[in-house]
Amino acid sequence: MGALEFADFDKRAGTRMVADAVYGHAPLDGQEVALHATLYLPKQRRRRPPPLLVWIHGGGFRDGAHDQLQIRRLARQLTIEGFALATPEYRLGAGAADLSEGSRARLDELERMPVAEGAGWFSGAAAIAAAEDLSRFMTWLEGVRDEIGFAGRPVLGGSGAGAVTAFNLAFLAPWLGFERPDPAGILSFSGGFAWPELYEAGKYPVFALHNPFDEKLAIGSIRALSQLDPRLELLEAWEQEHGLLRVHPKETKPVTFGRIRGFVERWTAA
Repeated sequence: MGALEFADFDKRAGTRMVADAVYGHAPLDGQEVALHATLYLPKQRRRRPPPLLVWIHGGGFRDGAHDQLQIRRLARQLTIEGFALATPEYRLGAGAADLSEGSRARLDELERMPVAEGAGWFSGAAAIAAAEDLSRFMTWLEGVRDEIGFAGRPVLGGSGAGAVTAFNLAFLAPWLGFERPDPAGILSFSGGFAWPELYEAGKYPVFALHNPFDEKLAIGSIRALSQLDPRLELLEAWEQEHGLLRVHPKETKPVTFGRIRGFVERWTAA
């Protein structure tokens, strides 16, 4: 693994980035593809290492990108306040043939498990492949900890399919046999989890923002988990737009991003 190449993110603010570092390789449609991640880091010469949020993009496991505008805005709001952000890509549209041998060996057992209502579309091979990739990423991230210099355990976060992947990384990946460093908590924006039998209530703190009338990803699975888990805080907001970070359209940026920073700081310090 080569040394990371740092560049300016916002020169005036002194923030830095590592763009499109290769963190692994995986099969997709009969080919081996490289998997990339971008890291956003605060100004150097701080008194303590920065807390780190791993943000997973959405897109229904069909599209989306790890460097899309929403993520760059999040990176700016985090890094200027002393936080670090890591944004990995993952395989899109993967099929069963693209999964690891270990995952394929457990597919039949997984398919026999009850699936949460409305979770059928995010319980297939594409979702499993994303969890495999994020397991690789978390292991790679731990390997470059000294170069980045982040504090504590990373927090997982995402919107839509990205939030689904955060849950899958926390609860499905270990069941499939993938080792990865433990996260500090989960931030879910319009997310869910398909397999209630695999969920371990109380294992991680979770904050979930979800519109109860979301038609892209129904609230049912996350609402059911919130009733089982006292450490899962669910905020139901009927004005929230699918995958967005704000509770309602008029919420200000300091409130929206301050909420995220608050959870990340608290959980990484625990």
